[in-house]
Amino acid sequence: MTHKTKRKLIKVFFCLFFLVLVFAPVFSIYAEGLVPCGNEDQPACTLDDLLYVLIPNVLKFLIYTLVPILAVIWFVFAGYKMITSGGNPSKFNEGKNMIIYGAVGILLVLSAYVIVEAFLKLIGAKDWVFEFMNSTK
Repeated sequence: MTHKTKRKLIKVFFCLFFLVLVFAPVFSIYAEGLVPCGNEDQPACTLDDLLYVLIPNVLKFLIYTLVPILAVIWFVFAGYKMITSGGNPSKFNEGKNMIIYGAVGILLVLSAYVIVEAFLKLIGAKDWVFEFMNSTK
């Protein structure tokens, strides 16, 4: 690994570390109350709380809170690459491809539930699988 590559990786690491430090309090505020059990004056957590409350709440948090924030950062970075391409068509196309890949990624994340449910119906999964996926407590 060359010195230039090492410096680039260190810069990326510190940028990501800074972003985590900046956004961690925001994520913790939105993540509050993932499981309404186990605290003082509440009943102890059970396996049902893990399966039917925690996992769906974490998935909702990831899909509806974290993915949009990361998508905005991705699109801003892609636009920055396009603007600073300086007339270099390969760098401009790299930014354009990042926008396309970001849009496809968002569509996949938001349609993953439908894809999984369609696949389970296709293979003839039992009804309890659908009850688990659709349950809300």
